[in-house]
This record gives sequence, structure tokens and C-alpha cells, in this order.
Amino acid sequence: MIAIVAACGKGGGTTAGGPAEPPRQPAPGSAQAATAPAAGSAQAATAPAAGSAQAVTASPAGSATDPDGAPPGCEPLPFAESTPVPEASGAAWLVIDGKPALVVISDSGNHGAYGIVDPDTGATIETGTLPLSTEAGDDIEGVSARGDKVYGLTSAGWMRVWQRKGKGFELVGAPYALGPVDLPDTKNDARAPKGDGMVCNAHVVNCGRNYEGLCLAPAPRAGACLGFAASKADGHLYCLTEEAGKLVVHHDRAIAITRSGALADCAFGDDDTLWAGSNLFDLGNVYRVSGWEDPANARVERVGSLGVGFPELIAVRGDVVYRMSDLGGAPSLMARYRCRK
Repeated sequence: MIAIVAACGKGGGTTAGGPAEPPRQPAPGSAQAATAPAAGSAQAATAPAAGSAQAVTASPAGSATDPDGAPPGCEPLPFAESTPVPEASGAAWLVIDGKPALVVISDSGNHGAYGIVDPDTGATIETGTLPLSTEAGDDIEGVSARGDKVYGLTSAGWMRVWQRKGKGFELVGAPYALGPVDLPDTKNDARAPKGDGMVCNAHVVNCGRNYEGLCLAPAPRAGACLGFAASKADGHLYCLTEEAGKLVVHHDRAIAITRSGALADCAFGDDDTLWAGSNLFDLGNVYRVSGWEDPANARVERVGSLGVGFPELIAVRGDVVYRMSDLGGAPSLMARYRCRK
């Protein structure tokens, strides 16, 4: 329990004329707030944000799970129980030595520590440190790959880009903001900031939207979002597009996933299916999102509770779902599941 509390308290992860801000979650503890049941409770959270019209539930609240704890339709698969990467916060698929591998990154205070994990066995086959620069902090909460580049997003809304070089990585260009720096440095863990601002000071941890995850589509459709930035502060995925070679976030194109303070990560499968994962405050639920190309009409389907420790990152390939835990230090727990559609 001490480790879980420590993990919760540490750093992760517009177009003019657009619609009003997506519906906010009630403040935790308010009469209207959806309260996540205690871990192990028979009552499951159905989670998508209060007032969200697009959310549907795949399995009923309180539905039985199999003896290993996985929800119906999912089964645990053999996998290493942990990786030495501290505070696993995000994972990106990258082809290394001719084979897909998971590049796992850690968050603030670990100075860009990463590991490469074999997706079949869970063995950590390489560890190292991603090169950083002084223009932004090291609170890298989300990571995703696009082509041969790896993108890392800080909780404040700043992006770094790397490329594989030898047995390590090199930094490509300088960090940049996903938009105007238009939010105060106030830390936000479970409450959306006022207004439609999206980025805060590059060196502040857990401020603004408090981004916790990043997911880029393998083959985005013309005119659609290239991917999404996951906001822990309000439980939404925010659309990313590209302008002048840089990713830009859009407040007016958002998908409500779960309650404030609970969204932990997002990921695309190799078939362009969008997934999202929550932390223990939402029972470690996993969601599939259909119709993400049009965020206003996207549908959110709860797959069920899949996690280990204090679940944070999610990665998907085919029908296999990976979850890793941030318990505030090393090692980071890992689990792998097969979830049939």
C-alpha cells in the first residue's frame, strides 16, 4: 500500500471556434462523483466519464472473471513478471534487429531510463538512458513510435523525438510544446484545468492536463487524428495532428474515456485499433475505442479489468494486451493477456 500511494503521487505521462470543453468529471468525493470500488471488490467500475454519450460497456458491472482474475474473453499468457526499468510509464513498438520489440521508458527522476523488452517472453534485452536536453524536464509519461522515430511526451505537454542509433538512441531536434504554453504551473492530478489551455511550463511535473500517455496510429486516415495524448487530469484522449512537422494537440477534438485521475495510457494495435488503460483508481480497466477517426462520435467499450501492481502503461499487438506497473521504483511489474474480440 505504501508503494501504491507513492506511485500515485509522483509524475506520471485548438481550433478556433470549436465546441465547448468536454464534460468534466465531478470532483472526487462529491455526491455525483463515480467512486472506484476498492481493489478486489465484486463491484466493477463501468468508467467512461460522467455525461459521456459515446461510452458503452462490454461486460456488465460485477461480471465474473476467470480464476486467474482476467475478465471474460481474456486469458493470462506466460510472461516475465518484471523488468528492471524503474517506474514503467510508456511503451512503443519498434523493429529492432529485424523483430518487433517494446521500448519501455520510465518517468520523472529517472533521467530517461529505458529498457527493450522481448514481447514473446518479457525478457529485458537492453537497458540504457535516452539522451535528454535542458529545454524540458524528464517526466516522460507517454511514448509511441511513428516510422523509425520514437516520440516521448512529458506530463506538461512537451514532446521529444529519438531515433535508434547502434545499441542506443539519439535525440532528434529540440523538445517542443504541443501548442501554446497557456496553462499555469499548478499541479493537477485529478481535476481538469479551467478553460481550453493544453500546455504548461516545460519543467513542471503533473501540471495542466497532466498527460499520462501517448498513442500514434500506424496508418492514420487522411484528415483524421494522427493519434492522441492521454490526459490524467480529466480522463480524455485529445486528438493530435501535424503542423510544420510537429505534433499539435486539439482541445476541441476529444474522447472521454474514464473518470478524472484514472486514465493511465493509450495505445494503437498493429491493426489501427485504439485502446486505453486506466490505473487502480478505475480498477485497471482496459477499453477499446471504435470510430476514433471522428472523436465526437467515437464509442468506448470496456473490455474489463486487466492489470498488475499499480497499472500504468498499455501496449497491444494483435489480440495480445500488455500492461506494466509503476510502483514508484524498480523493478516494474508486467503482465500479458490474450483478449479475443
